[in-house]
Amino acid sequence: MGNRKLPFGYRMQMGEIVRSEPEAKAVQDIFLQYTLGASLKEIAEQMARTGPTYDVGKSWNKNMIARILENPKYTGTDSYPRLVDIKLFEAAAAKRQTKQRLPERTPMQKALRRICSKPPTSEIEQQATHLLGRLAEQPDHITQPETASVPQHSTAQADLDSILNTQPLDEEAARQLIFQLAQEQYDAIGNAEYETERLRRLFTAFECTAELNAELLQSAVSAVLVTRQTVRLQLKNGQIIGKDDLV
Repeated sequence: MGNRKLPFGYRMQMGEIVRSEPEAKAVQDIFLQYTLGASLKEIAEQMARTGPTYDVGKSWNKNMIARILENPKYTGTDSYPRLVDIKLFEAAAAKRQTKQRLPERTPMQKALRRICSKPPTSEIEQQATHLLGRLAEQPDHITQPETASVPQHSTAQADLDSILNTQPLDEEAARQLIFQLAQEQYDAIGNAEYETERLRRLFTAFECTAELNAELLQSAVSAVLVTRQTVRLQLKNGQIIGKDDLV
């Protein structure tokens, strides 16, 4: 297995470091391809197909490409002849920094990640923002769902079903569960009414701007539902709103 002592593109000749062809030409091609938009992986694959061998017993990979792009010796020093123009080297360095700098998530994107049914894309963010804006313009579209369901954590319905299917029937236990279900249904309706009114007031008073979308999303929306290219908002009163509901 080889053990390269000089950077790719150079060799020793009569005690001096000189250009090594065709490696030197390959170095220039690597810098040019990278600045034109090719990825490290794409360049490594291209070099594996058509370029000179990086080292004996070693196949090209993106780490080798990265080391070449990061090596300032290629612009020339007292010991190393220049293989790459300084402007091309700087262009590649600027591109590396841009790729390494991860874009900071906006408050809206952070809020979406917590309640979205799929990883939020810029398109999902745009549609969710649009729906919030339309609701802020038309808060009357916020209505109480037709039916209010018993909270999911309630076991009253399952307990009642079990009693009704057991003989002899325990009438007193059944009666108590019926009253419990009625109370839970009443409470659910009351909560939905309260939430509906709260949401109307919230959207009426809210000026929907880019900076405040995340705050509004957290205050008003319990889930962002994504199916194919459609985005809908499930409000905290249980109502589900899509663009077709806001015409």
